[in-house]
Amino acid sequence: MNPAVVLALVLLATYAVLALGLSALAVLAWQAGLERARATSLDFLAVRLLPSAGALLIALTVVLPAFLAFEPRHEQEAAGPWLWLLAMLAGAALVGGICRGWRAVRAARALLRCCGADPHGAGTGPAVHVVDCAEPLVAVIGAWRPRIVASESVRAACSGEEFRAVLAHEAAHVAARDNLKLLLAIAAPDPLALTPLASRLTERWRTVAECEADQRATGGDDERRLALASALIKVARLRGCTRRGAALAMPVAADDVPGRVRALLELPPRPMRARVFLALAGGALLLPLLALPCYAQLHELIEQLVHLGR
Repeated sequence: MNPAVVLALVLLATYAVLALGLSALAVLAWQAGLERARATSLDFLAVRLLPSAGALLIALTVVLPAFLAFEPRHEQEAAGPWLWLLAMLAGAALVGGICRGWRAVRAARALLRCCGADPHGAGTGPAVHVVDCAEPLVAVIGAWRPRIVASESVRAACSGEEFRAVLAHEAAHVAARDNLKLLLAIAAPDPLALTPLASRLTERWRTVAECEADQRATGGDDERRLALASALIKVARLRGCTRRGAALAMPVAADDVPGRVRALLELPPRPMRARVFLALAGGALLLPLLALPCYAQLHELIEQLVHLGR
């Protein structure tokens, strides 16, 4: 078999094994108390992306150089059935992630068309599209060119100060690229996506991201905090039981409105450090260096994987 094909199968197979192991690690972390921990949105996003991002990083920065360093040049070898099976599982996970991401993008474009905003228009930063649509909506919609869309009904229900506070909240989402982060969480190609924990992590990320956008939009200004709290209540009443319209949208009053109002009426919390994200990022930087002395042993494991089942 062509060595390039064997290398591709090895990378896909090791990605599948690593993604499965890191998915199990994410489940253990959630059960060990991450669900109840006070953490930043970046922490929850890092845990959600750990299986796919971690597996990809290890495959490219550890497995690939070990294979290239010790694999005999121009040697023809046949791949065993387990290598093919694991590679196909990785391919299926990749296709599933692409499909989920594409569905989310299409849903966002459909919502923009429904609101009367051009889904293919050029991005103009946090420009506001005030539209006359049936749904009482204020949201950032789209991932690559996010638009702030607000309905006339919401603008009419809010005072000028309240409406400005709402728009500042949505502009905070645009500045943080929250919709792009949401797309990554939805489309992550890993086994975790097949479990209920993926949705729980994404929802927890959304809730914390909303609170952080509230804080960035209002800061320590009591008047702006009161205005946003009042606007959240008004928009939530207008929305009633309306469900979230598109996956790639961050509606202003769709996630834990009572908790966010209470937080806005209290003293601003101290900023938290993204400890989980920093720990994972540090490990990602150190792992390729720590693996250097183990390339020979790692290549032996790769060879066993290639021949497994033959």
